[in-house]
Amino acid sequence: MASPCEHHVPYTLLGALLSGGGPHAAACGGAAFLRDYAERGTNALLWAALLAVTWLLVLRLAALLRLWALGARLPGPPAFPADPGLAAGDITGYLSKLHGSYGPVVRLWLGPSQLLVSVKDSRVIKELLTKAEDKLPLTGKTYNLACGKLGLFISSFEKVKSRRESLKSFLDEKLSVGASGSSFKIIQIVLDRIDSIMARDFLDCRYFSQHMAFNIVGSALFGDAFFDWSDASAYEELMMTVAKDACFWASYAVPPFWKPDYRRYRTLCAQLKILTQGIVAKSRNQNGVLSLIDLSSSQRSERMIKDPCRGVSLLDGVISSRCLNEAAEGPLSSEEEICGNIMGLMLHGISTCANLIGNILTRLALYPNLQCQLHSEIVSGHSESSELKIDDVLRMKFLLATVCESARLLPAGPLLQRCSLQQDVNLNSSITIPAGAILVIPLHLVQMEASTWGNDACQFNPNRFLKKDINFEEILAAAHKGSNGINLFTDECDKTESFLPFGSGSRACVGQKFAVLGIAMLIASLLRSYEVQPHPALSKEMESLVDSNSLHHIPNPKIILKKRSI
Repeated sequence: MASPCEHHVPYTLLGALLSGGGPHAAACGGAAFLRDYAERGTNALLWAALLAVTWLLVLRLAALLRLWALGARLPGPPAFPADPGLAAGDITGYLSKLHGSYGPVVRLWLGPSQLLVSVKDSRVIKELLTKAEDKLPLTGKTYNLACGKLGLFISSFEKVKSRRESLKSFLDEKLSVGASGSSFKIIQIVLDRIDSIMARDFLDCRYFSQHMAFNIVGSALFGDAFFDWSDASAYEELMMTVAKDACFWASYAVPPFWKPDYRRYRTLCAQLKILTQGIVAKSRNQNGVLSLIDLSSSQRSERMIKDPCRGVSLLDGVISSRCLNEAAEGPLSSEEEICGNIMGLMLHGISTCANLIGNILTRLALYPNLQCQLHSEIVSGHSESSELKIDDVLRMKFLLATVCESARLLPAGPLLQRCSLQQDVNLNSSITIPAGAILVIPLHLVQMEASTWGNDACQFNPNRFLKKDINFEEILAAAHKGSNGINLFTDECDKTESFLPFGSGSRACVGQKFAVLGIAMLIASLLRSYEVQPHPALSKEMESLVDSNSLHHIPNPKIILKKRSI
């Protein structure tokens, strides 16, 4: 005979509630039932969590197996690299050996789940840069660590596309306004500081180049407010300190908050952010940015053209043209994101421009004939008393060719890096590169390939960029009117796809036109007033090292700027 407890035991919580907690429920121990029910519910949740984690691990394992299977189809060494050159940091030399052994497309395992694919063939490069539109996740992580929340340096191209287009439009407008009748005021103010800098016997070339790049980029971002900012020197020093260690700390999978050095680094980042907020506020107040927030792009352009000499800053544009917005038609970005994007633009612009300026100044100091030829072109291009304008610089073909040749021989970095985060990259050459692989183009190999550039590919020769059918004004304008890069070789496809100092494809540098013309303007203004001379400590033995990428290994040269007699 069944007991009352057995007859009335509820098997669900709903059953227990419907029983109303009568005498039978009390006799059978309601507390025991609830405890048993809790145990069963907890076990069910744990089983569900275990199944979910197992499913995720299965997906990760399947993705890893797929990566191994697709990676095995690509030519390359069978195991992880153990080359002493690679261990010493000579990635370009190691990739050169691999391409010599395995061909123009080479895969390299950096770890069980890290596949690097290097491409050297110019025809494959064009297709690769068109289809692989994303940045490496480490790049976005590095900028996020150093600058905080920002939207211009997101790895996914789709998420950053509208911001890039708006930024590119503003930079083009800024240049077109300058070409219509206003010289780069920022260049002249930068040069006015040289006399005070030359109070010492010589200039440290790399520091001077960094300082020039800092002032050019800073004034473009913040306008006239930047030049009377009392914290500019501290900001420059702090920014370079933050930039130097950003990639190292970003390489940690988990932020090492237990390390005192990491905590000190985060303190420096916070200080940099505070200074950025200060100059942003100063620029807004001085340039009247707040009144521009509701203006449309066309109204802003009209205002700039009516008053082109006024110190309109890029900060005006990033707010009024909404290039830092969450989306093209979304609300304005938060104050934190605006500051983060400003810091990111400063870091990226300074590193790119400083490298190229330093390269050109070193060559000017070591090659007097090059400097004399440039000076002759600059003097003949306009009168000494007139202001130097962008139209003048566009007519200085040898100067622009010198800038481009310097960028060819010594790009900002040894590798142009891309990836495709979600989709495999299927190339027409029957090559499939799995999603998530690190795609690199060894710039030193591609831009100094003898089969493309000739037997003098490793020699500094600006004349290779001078052709009768080349119009630099049209070329530089076309770089932002639909083409994917600065095309200096209209009749030679291989050279077009092998000239990549600013990248190519949809993720090409949006500031390449601004950088080339800005640096050309700086060099023209500098040589018009000063002669660049090597310091006696810069021995003649170094001259042989200037050709090719060995310029990387030259000790930081010291230069002297001697005022020209008018």
